[in-house]
Amino acid sequence: MGILVVMLLIFVVILAVLLGLSVGIAFLIAWLLPAVELGMALLVAVIAVGQAMLIFGRLLNTLPEIPDPEGESQPQIVILDREVALPRRRRKGA
Repeated sequence: MGILVVMLLIFVVILAVLLGLSVGIAFLIAWLLPAVELGMALLVAVIAVGQAMLIFGRLLNTLPEIPDPEGESQPQIVILDREVALPRRRRKGA
């Protein structure tokens, strides 16, 4: 139960930071471009911050793994599929 509360708290903190950043960007867009209303600027900012976090996360996933300094690594598990038996072909003319 405690780990659930901690994960929920981390999620809420990250969400609050992202929304705060989005609101700041929305005010900046509305200030720089007076023709854009604050509601539309907020929508654009939320989408932009979400896309930036998605791209940043994908870039982090492409980084190579850091090897263990102890030299002990867990063996990787390899699951092999069974060979698929193909149906036998019928002979022509039999």
